[in-house]
Amino acid sequence: MKFKMNLKTKMLIYILTATSIIYALALGYVSFKLNSIAFDNAKELTSTYAKEYANYTKADINVDMNMVRAVAQTSKIYENMSLDEIEILFSEVIKHLLLDNSNFLATFYNFELTAILPNWQKPFGRLRLVHVRERNEIISYNQILDTVQGFTKGAYYDQITKQTDDVMNPYFYKYEGSEKESLVTTVVAPILNNGKAIGVIGVDLALQRFQDLIQTIHPIKGSYSFLIANNGQFVAHDNEVLVGQFLDENIGNVSDILQKIQTGKEFSYSIKNEEGKEFWISYAPIYIGNSDTPWSFGIAVPVDVIMSEEKATLRKSIFVGFTGLLLTAIIIWIIAHSISRPIITTTSILSDLAKGDIDESKKIDTKLNDEIGEMSESVNTLIDGLNKTAIFAQEIGKGNLEEEFELLSDKDVLGNSLIEMRKSLIVANEQEAARKLEDQKQNWTTQGLAKFGEILRQNNEDMNEFSYHIISNLVKYIGANQGGIFMINDDNKSDAFIELLAFYAYERRKYMEKRIDFGVGIIGRCAQEQKTIHMTDLPDDYIKVTSGLGQSVPNTLLIVPLKVNDEIFGVVELAGFNDFEDHVIKFIEEVGESIASTISTTKINIRTNQLLEQSQLQSEEMAAQEEEMRQNMEELQATQEEAGRKNIEMLGLLNALNTANHVIEYDLSGKIISVNDNYLKLVGVTRDQLLGTHHSDNMHLSNVQKEENEQFWADLRNGISKKETDHVEFNGKKYKFVATYTPILDEDDNPKKILKIATDIS
Repeated sequence: MKFKMNLKTKMLIYILTATSIIYALALGYVSFKLNSIAFDNAKELTSTYAKEYANYTKADINVDMNMVRAVAQTSKIYENMSLDEIEILFSEVIKHLLLDNSNFLATFYNFELTAILPNWQKPFGRLRLVHVRERNEIISYNQILDTVQGFTKGAYYDQITKQTDDVMNPYFYKYEGSEKESLVTTVVAPILNNGKAIGVIGVDLALQRFQDLIQTIHPIKGSYSFLIANNGQFVAHDNEVLVGQFLDENIGNVSDILQKIQTGKEFSYSIKNEEGKEFWISYAPIYIGNSDTPWSFGIAVPVDVIMSEEKATLRKSIFVGFTGLLLTAIIIWIIAHSISRPIITTTSILSDLAKGDIDESKKIDTKLNDEIGEMSESVNTLIDGLNKTAIFAQEIGKGNLEEEFELLSDKDVLGNSLIEMRKSLIVANEQEAARKLEDQKQNWTTQGLAKFGEILRQNNEDMNEFSYHIISNLVKYIGANQGGIFMINDDNKSDAFIELLAFYAYERRKYMEKRIDFGVGIIGRCAQEQKTIHMTDLPDDYIKVTSGLGQSVPNTLLIVPLKVNDEIFGVVELAGFNDFEDHVIKFIEEVGESIASTISTTKINIRTNQLLEQSQLQSEEMAAQEEEMRQNMEELQATQEEAGRKNIEMLGLLNALNTANHVIEYDLSGKIISVNDNYLKLVGVTRDQLLGTHHSDNMHLSNVQKEENEQFWADLRNGISKKETDHVEFNGKKYKFVATYTPILDEDDNPKKILKIATDIS
């Protein structure tokens, strides 16, 4: 016997069952995705915070390390100084270093006696100069130590052996006049002479400033952060009790965490504290100077906090869903009740509507006021609504997104969906327009950089022509009205000034002579402060642009310093009637770095040529002197001494060249036969790995570039010097060099090898 249900009951059971299943599946899927996305976003945010504050901490402590390295570099002046002069001069240096830096607790110099005392016969012994901040006073100590054999172990001798920057593990130390011990670290830099460490300079740093910083870092409610040294010791922690203590098992696998910290890795993991509260912890490495003992910055955020929004959203979704189910049940019951009896009358019309036939002529004409009449009116309303919706959809399909549409009711799902689709299409069109504009700006910048890179490679022999080609092309490319390039003239070190080398306006080359001192006017201020100046409210008498139509005053001015590695080489000034957009300013700053790099390389090449010419002149003088020596034995001895002195000067010049640049020698086929330590240290390979390799190895060259490279070496073998921008890759890292290739000639003026002098502009 079949159980028979009426239409109203069936509708309620079937539709509510299907709706409930769909709702449960959708809610489960949404819940799962919300939880996954929220947790992934939280982990990424935590990692971002860790890297951000790690970079901030790195920049802070590297300021101190850079000062120590800078002083170590200048310490080479000890040569030809007496012991008393060394003690007086370098003691004063570290005293002022201590006075000028409130974070420094002590500063010290150590010199090997074999380096500063020519008559010292022992291979051990050192001079130590120390300044310590005690009781608000500076206490000095000058001592000669370790003069007895056996004192060759300890932190000082470790630094002498390492011959590189180092930051020591934190330690507690109580200075005179202090009430309690302070957590301190020491940063040191070696004093190198001819590749050998002859001493170190270092400072003791108070680490309390990092504790003060840590206690202010709470980017997420309930989060905390900490700074940890290479040995696993807490330098700073939100819980001040842990400062100075070491990692323990409460934060996870100690050995694994310590190994990742010591190798400078980024990593994250989840732990629970003693109260069972789960935290997500992210670590970011901090490399200090050139040391191989990185520190790490960690930040921990409570998982329940970062997941709270997702849980609240889930609860709201459940509430809305059950409310929707209840409303759906009510509506279905009403509809089922109203259409159960007139089904037979309206079956054919509804069948046509189900097939998509919504012809308005099929509307029911009835004057009944009962359920059948109401059904007829509903069907008629449905036909009208579907017609309007179809017309609206057709207009959207034609691209008419301004078409008006009136919803059948607040519950018009199809109408609302079409309106939302129209909104989405409008937003998509706007986003597409914005993306195209951004792509145009990016393409403009990329093409401009490529264009000026080519100009810089082709026009750097004559500084005046070089400047004119740059400013004329730059004015045209950015649509300015006029511009000028000012260079730093430091030929006379005691009277350095800024001079105008090229001026260009309205497609005409202007010849003007102009000298500007540092700090004088906007140009002098830009050169002194080394910062971009962008002015949009210019005085009427500042500058005028003259054309065939008369004179006008530009309303915007851009002055950009030409600098690279914080060294200023000049200034570029541009004026126009339209304001310079941000991407244009950024483009000019990038081009400015390339111009400065080219100027730097050109100056180095000029100096190198001067040195080579000086060397040739000295060789000729020595030849003349040798002839005179054969005629006069007394003059022979004097000439030999003079020749020896000049040879020493030449060696000094070559050493200076090797110290300041990356130098490689090739045979005439392009294979490396010699390379200096600077280049090896930069790219991280050994001399054995490079010797015998070809110039084009470690370069990714197209077929056209390979042909150009062959012609390049053919020119060198013909005695033609070359300037080139090299792109090489070692161990997955890319480098960019501006290089000068010079053929070295034998006594018959034939090239015998190629000398490359390069500057890293990566």
